[in-house]
Amino acid sequence: MKTNIFFRNKTFQAWVWLVVLLLVWELVARFGLVNPHLLPPFSKVLVNMVTEISAGRLWIQTLNTLQMILVGFVLSLVMASVFAALSMWFPLVESLFNMLNAIMNPLPAVAIMPLIIIWFGINTGAMLAMIVHGVFWALFQHLMDGLRTVVPTYREWGRNIGLSPPRMFTDIMAFAIMPAFLSGARVGWSRSWRNLISAEMIFGMIGNLGGLGFYIYMSRAFANITNVMSGVLIIIIIGILVESLLFTQIEKHTIRRWGMTHE
Repeated sequence: MKTNIFFRNKTFQAWVWLVVLLLVWELVARFGLVNPHLLPPFSKVLVNMVTEISAGRLWIQTLNTLQMILVGFVLSLVMASVFAALSMWFPLVESLFNMLNAIMNPLPAVAIMPLIIIWFGINTGAMLAMIVHGVFWALFQHLMDGLRTVVPTYREWGRNIGLSPPRMFTDIMAFAIMPAFLSGARVGWSRSWRNLISAEMIFGMIGNLGGLGFYIYMSRAFANITNVMSGVLIIIIIGILVESLLFTQIEKHTIRRWGMTHE
């Protein structure tokens, strides 16, 4: 009975598959099934990652990247929330941003990178522009999708009890669109990582030691595959921690608690 409960737990299944994949990686590299210069063993990458963090290089670069991502993500979140609220209140604003979203959302940040370099130069402002472009449109799209799917009865109830537009948004709409918001936040978080790592590989070092993208790029330039894998492993670890400690907990205490999901 307990075994069945464990295997029906999606979190437990995810960790089991992760351990299996890491074990396969280690065995394939250890038994020489793949050239060790192309794929070093997981244990070697892990030891190298700890060594690089202890030396201060990888640690500072990870903090630089996280700081840049958090600033860009929060800025995008505030902008998307404001413009989504304005679109809900004013039809002309909604039509404008629907048109802009149809143009900009499918446009890869790499495609407009030459324009960003010309407008902002090669600095942190350009990196923030890359992050905001990737995150803002995804968040705005999900927020608008959530607003459009809100049951009309909720709005009518809010009007009947005399709620002002701001109170309507904070007391009713914010709860109703939480699933869409959380989905958009997940997409925006992943996009922010992709855009920033790409930007760091192209722009080069920003700050004292740059970020993870610059670390990976320089390690590749010196053919140090172990350092490359260490940088990638840091990104994976951060992704797992953010998903399990942030997004999953928010989902657990909001949409799952409110009965807005079948899980």
